[in-house]
Amino acid sequence: MIQDYPTSKFIFIFHPKLLMDKSYTVRNGKAMTNGEVLQYWGKWIVLGERSWLDDLALTLNPYVEDEKIPIIKYDRIPSTNLGIEECVMMVYCDHRDRDDVWCILSRFGVKLKAWVSEKETMEMWLPGGRLLERWIRSKNLDEIDSETARSDAQSRLGYVFDHPEEDFVPWEQ
Repeated sequence: MIQDYPTSKFIFIFHPKLLMDKSYTVRNGKAMTNGEVLQYWGKWIVLGERSWLDDLALTLNPYVEDEKIPIIKYDRIPSTNLGIEECVMMVYCDHRDRDDVWCILSRFGVKLKAWVSEKETMEMWLPGGRLLERWIRSKNLDEIDSETARSDAQSRLGYVFDHPEEDFVPWEQ
């Protein structure tokens, strides 16, 4: 199911049961804990023009519906404030299933093989991390607002690292 709300930064592709369960970090029918997400969850990164990603999304949607791919999201417009000139599609899955997902992606013209773990992504959004600091600079935040952003990131992401036994709860995007 493709969810395309014009006010959202991302376009999402997810199975309709996600609307009931609210958890996309599931493997073999079991929701993952924070620790399991940090250890196993990640995404294939696909770069391209928005029109190509829209076509790819239509092609990949049946694989999401068949639960071969847990969830996909991609940029509505490039994140130039983060130094990215193309739109980014993120094809999420468990590390233990990533080769199967790569086989699907490679059938449809994806050439660049770029895997990023969720742990690496979260670390880049923690205070001092490359993405958070780049985002702060791009917004021209003053020191107070910069510290507020860092504190919020530490609170949200730090919780995942500090409570590995709890079920992972995704945040609104």
